[in-house]
Amino acid sequence: MSAGDVFLMVVRWLHHVAAVVWVGGSIFYLLVLRPAARKEPGAGTLQRRVGLEFQAVVDTAIFVLVITGGVLAFDKLTSKYVGAAYFSVLGIKIALSAWMFILAHSRLRGRHALLQRAEGRAIGGDAQAPGSLQRFLAAMAWANLIAILGIIVFLLSDLLRALYEGALKDAL
Repeated sequence: MSAGDVFLMVVRWLHHVAAVVWVGGSIFYLLVLRPAARKEPGAGTLQRRVGLEFQAVVDTAIFVLVITGGVLAFDKLTSKYVGAAYFSVLGIKIALSAWMFILAHSRLRGRHALLQRAEGRAIGGDAQAPGSLQRFLAAMAWANLIAILGIIVFLLSDLLRALYEGALKDAL
């Protein structure tokens, strides 16, 4: 095993760990923390504190994912074994990942006005009742959507591996 192979193995491992921590943490939040917090009086404060702490983890994961993802993409895209299907799936994976990054960082800047209205808050004195689309967007916002997108990105990662290995097998 060459030094380059060891380097790529470490980069791939870091990429996977960062993805698992972020998506796994999001799933834990959705399936364990949020339901438990709804049942306890005053748990909102704990939930906000956990959210702030988890945001630091997410920021680190995003940094690691962007750096390692760039290295891994460069490695694969410079290979003669990738074709149009690989490029297409990789493009979709990058787009969905970017969407996750945007959702994670937009949470820091506060929720979008549409989502605020969907939660029943007044914007500029306008207290409109949320419509079906607005309720759907609020339900799919932030943690829910990040977890769903993360699971899809994991699936796309497996598809990319299968495409690459298939092309490699065909070449041999």
